[in-house]
Amino acid sequence: MKWPWQRAASSGTLVIGSHADALAWAEAGPAGTLRGCGVETRGTDNPADFARRLRGLGLPATPVTVVLALDESQLLQIDTPAVKPEELKAAARWRIKDMIDSPLDELTIDVMHVRDDRPRPHRQLFVAAARNALIREVSERATAAGLGLAVIDIAEATQRNLQSAAARAAGLGERATAALMRYGAQCLLTVCAGGELFYARRLDWDDSTLKASGAAPPPLAQEAEMENLDFVDYGADDNGGATTADDAPRLVIELQRSFDVLERSWPDLPLAGLWVQVGEGSQALADLLHAALGMRVDVLNPESVFPGFDALSAAPGVRDAVLPLLGGLLRAESRQL
Repeated sequence: MKWPWQRAASSGTLVIGSHADALAWAEAGPAGTLRGCGVETRGTDNPADFARRLRGLGLPATPVTVVLALDESQLLQIDTPAVKPEELKAAARWRIKDMIDSPLDELTIDVMHVRDDRPRPHRQLFVAAARNALIREVSERATAAGLGLAVIDIAEATQRNLQSAAARAAGLGERATAALMRYGAQCLLTVCAGGELFYARRLDWDDSTLKASGAAPPPLAQEAEMENLDFVDYGADDNGGATTADDAPRLVIELQRSFDVLERSWPDLPLAGLWVQVGEGSQALADLLHAALGMRVDVLNPESVFPGFDALSAAPGVRDAVLPLLGGLLRAESRQL
């Protein structure tokens, strides 16, 4: 089984999100143009009839990428073990044993360097982990549907791809940017620069956050251009231009904490912007975060990367199901460990 940072040649790309009761899919041509997308739900079909219906869709016979749901995998960040490259995966497996709930022998893992070329005493490593049983289930469902599974992808990697493409479209491809996207009851924050993932964090989603957008909250940071953004201490009083944590929605506080970590870890990598995509309330959230954090915040519009997506995903339920898959269509990694 290949993981997403291993290149697989193909004349086109098919990405699916496979679950017992539904299959979402998105297809792109060799040039990355979105050809189509959709969702098929199982309904009252038994598994065999559902698989037969999926085979009848006529999806292309191309190597398939499956994007796991956010809660179906983990991405851990650790210091890179001081071992030979061929021993890195085994050392990383041992290093994460106290960071996960499942026994190590029940997990499939792979590793990816945090691509920071700046000199530093400790290099960082991402460790992706998913349950063996889940990977078997996904593979069996794909096979039953007549699809040749080639790659397992994770939400952090696909969000990185979509975010980086949006950054390039906005002329910010080499700058550090952040993206916040909602996945059901959770949301995912990623920070990328030059097409590489530097930071990822999963946060609980609270619908009350959008209710707070009706009234502009006091800012946690003074309004500033992103290039010169000064992060603030949570304990600062009103005279310091900041509020206490109790004055802002929890999501705002957790974002500020994440940005503080980023500033301490990479002080020479200032954020150039934050994109948000949480569905219908995206613009309201963008306005709230702009006022609260004092930074440039825009809605992440998939149309900027995949023209025609709005029309192709207009059917009820399709947009939300397909949006997490789009970054899988942009997979073009050839990383060396």
